[in-house]
Amino acid sequence: MRIAVLVVLLAACGGAQHGPRSKVGTIAGLARDHDSGDPVSKAEIRVRTLGDAKPWVTTSNDHGVYAVDRLPPGRYQLTAMFATQPVDVINIDVRAGDTTYVDLVFTLGRPVPLRVDFGDTSGRIDRYRPTNLGTSVAIIEGTVNDTRTRERVPGAVVTAVTRDDNQDELTEQTISDDHGRYRFDRVAPGTYSVSAYYSVSGRGQIEVRRSLIDVAGAEAVVVPLWVELTR
Repeated sequence: MRIAVLVVLLAACGGAQHGPRSKVGTIAGLARDHDSGDPVSKAEIRVRTLGDAKPWVTTSNDHGVYAVDRLPPGRYQLTAMFATQPVDVINIDVRAGDTTYVDLVFTLGRPVPLRVDFGDTSGRIDRYRPTNLGTSVAIIEGTVNDTRTRERVPGAVVTAVTRDDNQDELTEQTISDDHGRYRFDRVAPGTYSVSAYYSVSGRGQIEVRRSLIDVAGAEAVVVPLWVELTR
């Protein structure tokens, strides 16, 4: 699915918690258009457990942000609807005291039903073409996720490396934010290697790398990175 980039807007959807750990959880995310990456507002989102007839209902705001909170721990399915297009997401696990981020992608103008298995960790690379992005630059973005739990990983060091026409190495580096998101703006088109490493107490550093990623001008490339934090 599209990895959304309006990071700061999610602060209200699941920031740091204080005091006793909550007994309920939250599903939150961003609704976007696949081809442009633009946010989709006023999408209707329904969340229910398997066999539950009464869903929790909300809509995405003007920035495409949505959140459904006070969910008892368990496995959920989500149905989002916009402009007659349904997007179904299955196998969403909600844990007490945690926010599970589920980003939604609509194909505006092609309202075919979409079905996504949230438990799929294949890490498919996706692409879209942002509006007003020149052909001399590109965007690389994505999330860092725990392979086992699918939780987002904040504080991972993410590096993107390519070579210029003289074969000199060009390196960009950033840190995944509180929601496990990272983004490189206005990078040069080229073939990239994108990696993330994360320090885990007692295990040292864990690193994952994805190589030979072609990035064209005027394009945004979404690269999910999966790290194994637990064994």
